[in-house]
Amino acid sequence: MTISSSLNASVAGLAANASRLATISDNIANSATYGYRRVQTDFHSMVIGGHGGTYSAGGVHTTNQRLIDQGGALTSTANPTDLAVRGRGFLPVARTSEVKANNGDSTMLLATTGSFRTNAEGLLTTESGLVLLGWPALADGTMPSYPRDTSDGLEPIKINTNQFTGEPTTRMSLGVNLPATSTDASSDGNLQDLSIEYYDNLGTSQNLKLEFTPVVPASGSSNEWVLTIRDSATGDAIIGEYTLSFEDDQTSGGDIKKCRHN
Repeated sequence: MTISSSLNASVAGLAANASRLATISDNIANSATYGYRRVQTDFHSMVIGGHGGTYSAGGVHTTNQRLIDQGGALTSTANPTDLAVRGRGFLPVARTSEVKANNGDSTMLLATTGSFRTNAEGLLTTESGLVLLGWPALADGTMPSYPRDTSDGLEPIKINTNQFTGEPTTRMSLGVNLPATSTDASSDGNLQDLSIEYYDNLGTSQNLKLEFTPVVPASGSSNEWVLTIRDSATGDAIIGEYTLSFEDDQTSGGDIKKCRHN
């Protein structure tokens, strides 16, 4: 029995050292792996004892523990959807195959880091096939209160890649034809109005209302108009007022001679 126990103890020692070397190799191999948690090997003696003056070697065995509570330093990347958790907490994810099955029974998994990209459906996924989960916000952008001890309410995060970014209007050209007779002394002074559509920085359609009011003199013709500009984005408030003076000779008739801000 003593010879057998000594051989078994030697084999157990070799196996224990092999396990320890395996964890060291794994830690070194994943030294550059984002989100990897180091493995630690502990040795434990096995005491069998003996009787009648004999001793049976118990040998040694190992236990491996992954140190999930220890984190490394965060690393910046060029991708805005690369995510990592520092400290206590995890990212909720699910398998893409389960999400696409759409049976409402996706198993929630936990990750500490992930390089997420949008797929063809707009879902934030990793190359390993995990979909990022999150709680949906309300229409006004606020977050309702969700229970933190359950996965109820978590939905796959989807970015609508088919939406176009609104380009605000920054410049516009305008050509109008105003009747010269409206600035005669005999004119009734009725204004001419015009509406022009533009887009704000949210891509919403707005309108500029242009009001051309003729300047009616006591005699003769003034060839002047007062241009008032109103903006629908500000409740049709006046955002500009100009006096336009036009040339009256045949060579340059219709050209603006003077424009001054009122």
